[in-house]
Amino acid sequence: MPAVFARVDDRLIHGQIVQGWLPGMKLDEMVVVLEDADRLSKDLMRLALPPEYGLKVLNAGEAAGYVNSSASRVFLLFENLESLEAAVKKGLNLKSINIGGLHYREGRDKILRDVYLTPKERDFVKKLINGGVDVDGRSVPAEPHTNLKDMLCSL
Repeated sequence: MPAVFARVDDRLIHGQIVQGWLPGMKLDEMVVVLEDADRLSKDLMRLALPPEYGLKVLNAGEAAGYVNSSASRVFLLFENLESLEAAVKKGLNLKSINIGGLHYREGRDKILRDVYLTPKERDFVKKLINGGVDVDGRSVPAEPHTNLKDMLCSL
C-alpha cells in the first residue's frame, strides 16, 4: 500500500506533526526516513510520537521497499529532499508529497514561509511534479493547500 501521507520536514517528529497532522488521519504507523539514525535519535522520536502509532526509522532504500509492500497505513516522514530522492530512485511510489519544513540554510532561497530550496532541490521537485506527483507546500493542515507546480515550474 502506498503511504497514506508523505511529508518532508527537517525537524522530523515535532508538535506540528503530532498535533496538526496526525489527528484525523487513520494511520497505523510512522516511517521516518533517516540515513544515519543512532539509538538516542530513535528513542527520542519514539517518545515524541503518541504510543498508539508504530514507528520505524529506516534508510531510503529500506523505506521504499517497506512502504511499497506494507499493508499498514503509513505516514512517511523525510528529513530532507535528498532522502526522498534516494527513496524514489529505489522505487518508492508516491502520488503526493507535502513539503512543509525545509528551513533556511546557505544556498537556499525562500519558496514559502517555511520552505527554502537550493536550485538542485528545486529541480528535483520539478521532476516530481512533471512525473505526476502532487507537491503540496504547507506547514499545517489549516493552511491553504499550495500546489507548488505553478510556482516552481514558472521559475
